[in-house]
Amino acid sequence: MQFFRLLPVVLLAGSALCTPALALSGATSDSGVSTGASGPRTGVRSAPSSAQNAMTVFSRIELAQASQTEPGGQKPPTERQQGAGGQIDDIRQSSQTQVTSQQPIGPFPTNEISQQPWIDLGAGEEGHKKDVAALQQTLTELQQLQLQTKQAHWNASGTLYYPLHLLLQEHYEGLSKYADTIAERLLAVGASADGRPNTIVKTSGVPEIPGGFLDDAQILVWFTNAYKRVGEEVNTAIKTTEKVDPTTSNLLQEVEHGVAKYQWQMRAQLQRTGTDPNTGWDLNNNKPVELPSHAPAGSPNQR
Repeated sequence: MQFFRLLPVVLLAGSALCTPALALSGATSDSGVSTGASGPRTGVRSAPSSAQNAMTVFSRIELAQASQTEPGGQKPPTERQQGAGGQIDDIRQSSQTQVTSQQPIGPFPTNEISQQPWIDLGAGEEGHKKDVAALQQTLTELQQLQLQTKQAHWNASGTLYYPLHLLLQEHYEGLSKYADTIAERLLAVGASADGRPNTIVKTSGVPEIPGGFLDDAQILVWFTNAYKRVGEEVNTAIKTTEKVDPTTSNLLQEVEHGVAKYQWQMRAQLQRTGTDPNTGWDLNNNKPVELPSHAPAGSPNQR
């Protein structure tokens, strides 16, 4: 295969050697000055020599071989998947603007307490800390779910692509409103809200969703479990704050109500019934979708 690629180059180079007059006829410079055996001639642009043509073709073939390693000119799979890295670096490094602040970054999370007067909860400093911690962790989990529902909304694939695309957008908007409510409650009780990306990465109990395209069965299982986890965390926060701050506890109940609804909407699509096991095999490459059973061992409802 390599021989056939180089054959045109060999033929062109050979023709140049066999016809020295063409080689000596002169090369045209960028300035329009042609040089040859008789010296420089201005204002006359001669045709490129065969030797130059041969070298040009050879250069193009080398370039093609370097960039086209698969039929059809496609790059290898690893390059197609990861090839944007260099371009991203180019974009990121294209600006020399430095982003700095005189204020230290601080820990993750950072919940600064206001020095201005705010409504005293009457629960003391320890009760106030519990209240802020419950609100902050709920905010973090809501933001994590926000980002993940949008990621799945964009990349949903498979038979249920369109209904999941719409449902995840609805969930994203609902989670955004809940997150805003919780963040504003933090400010209301005299603390700053921490919605920084690193706070989410470092403190969320929900792991990162996989990158790339997401199949419909994978999305259903992921959010069934993710919503379950966050709902249970919020439920604990409700109990933690019900005595120190009933208002916060009530707001958290609204959040738990919404998350539980979203969790139901995901698992309902794999809900097993007496007439249909709904294993999800038709969405999962002819393999059942595995979800852990909630019923205790030995329960007649366990399937």
